[in-house]
Amino acid sequence: MAERRNRKRDGATGPTRSGTPTRSGRRSAARPAASRVRASTRTSAKPSMTLPRGAVALSSKWESINPKRAVVLAAVLSLLALTLAVPMRTYFSQQTEFDELRSSNAQLQSEVRDYEEKVAEQNDPAYIEAQARERLQFVMPGEKPLLMQYPVPPGKSDEERKAEKQAGNPWYTNLWNSVSVPEK
Repeated sequence: MAERRNRKRDGATGPTRSGTPTRSGRRSAARPAASRVRASTRTSAKPSMTLPRGAVALSSKWESINPKRAVVLAAVLSLLALTLAVPMRTYFSQQTEFDELRSSNAQLQSEVRDYEEKVAEQNDPAYIEAQARERLQFVMPGEKPLLMQYPVPPGKSDEERKAEKQAGNPWYTNLWNSVSVPEK
């Protein structure tokens, strides 16, 4: 068997064990021609399954894969996946942070617009005059000021103050006071 492999590598021509013609065109004397025909018409020991053409091609490819190569390929793919996992996670976290910053930026821009409107409103002479009349009770020259003074409401009695204090207390304080303090 080793001799046969060596001959094929070296490109030597000559008889082989299988009885097939060699490069020189001579047949091997090891087997007669009748046995060659019989060997070619033998059926395979494997049960025949009818598979689609693509499945047959795929299964023949899987059979020819070297297990060492498959392990190396799996290791390389795993390493590639692990190498790409961290940058992808960083990318997605930065995208969410960017979206949050974009929304907060839009909110800040709307606040800036509101403040700019207030500044423009406060620079308006009519607004300044209205605020001076309302807050400071200013009047224009020649106008007569009229100031309305309302009477001061009467002070609260002791009972009203006590009822307000009791209403402001939490429920458990009122409950404790009703049990611990005797009625008058």
